Amino acid sequence: MVDYSFDRDDFFDRDPRGLFDRPDIRQDMRDREQEIRDLRAADELQRRADRRMTPEERRLAGFQDPNDDDMSRLKRSLEQMPIEEMVELINNPQVMVTSRGISSRRPSGRDVIRRSGQFTMQGFDLNVKKPRKKNKKHCKNLSQCLRQANAELRTKKGALRKGKTQADIMRRAQRLLRKMK
Repeated sequence: MVDYSFDRDDFFDRDPRGLFDRPDIRQDMRDREQEIRDLRAADELQRRADRRMTPEERRLAGFQDPNDDDMSRLKRSLEQMPIEEMVELINNPQVMVTSRGISSRRPSGRDVIRRSGQFTMQGFDLNVKKPRKKNKKHCKNLSQCLRQANAELRTKKGALRKGKTQADIMRRAQRLLRKMK
């Protein structure tokens, strides 16, 4: 009889091959744990150093102030800009001013094509064909014939009768359609 009453911790504590009893494996595990401790200590030292920085040092180092939103940064940068540069910035199509700041961008190939007007349909008068009445009547009659052919060649449950295929149903519907004309 097999005993299935074991605890999850019992399963993980077992070491059937005795790998963790080997001194070299134990040393590797201690080295890895020491390495993790050293990395955590270095991260903590860096966090403490970042907290000691002045707001100006933090700004120069590239830290973002959580109270400083994008719009206020944009306004500050625009206030410091000379008028001539601002006029050039506004009139330059290669430069984009967004809420996140000022960025220069080359227009993509798609943008260039859209602006060229090459593929606009201005000179074309596309006449969209209306469906003919004859087609509409034909489709209506065909669907009616298909309904009748399905009723004839299927059982009450909806399965095809023995020896009949979907092609037989279509042939029967076409024959009924010809008789209808």
